Amino acid sequence: MRSPASTRLTLTNGTRPRPDARAESVFRKAVAHEMLLARESARDRTFDPTDARWKVATETQRALQGTVLSFEDRRRVLALAHRLGIRPFDANLIVALVQDRARRGEALEGIAPTLALLPVQETPAKSSAFRRGVAGAFVGAVIAAVAADAVLIFWLMMK
Repeated sequence: MRSPASTRLTLTNGTRPRPDARAESVFRKAVAHEMLLARESARDRTFDPTDARWKVATETQRALQGTVLSFEDRRRVLALAHRLGIRPFDANLIVALVQDRARRGEALEGIAPTLALLPVQETPAKSSAFRRGVAGAFVGAVIAAVAADAVLIFWLMMK
């Protein structure tokens, strides 16, 4: 009887086959290029001025008195964040990031990569209230069209 170890296939020289040199060079260059793009995109990331996260960050920067944010200003910033659809946790995180940058004397633009990690908020065009408004307008338009058709049919029948 054969043992299971004797039936296994083994490589003749005990090493794995190496890819050809050109393929390995192309792969290494592609990885290096991808890493360079990732580093550059993280370094130069800027936000759209209409982005809710960026609005909260700039408003926090404006409200800072040195490196301190007063209680009233914090409440105002958090209320703005709430109106823009940002969760309270994320809003407080944005405030903390801005305050930390101010304490270290760094520019506000430095928090852009970190802000990008926060969840993107739903735009008004995608919000349920907007969809309900559009649906309501559509239903209203259909009702108006049916009423206009009914008036026209009645008018034609009376002739």
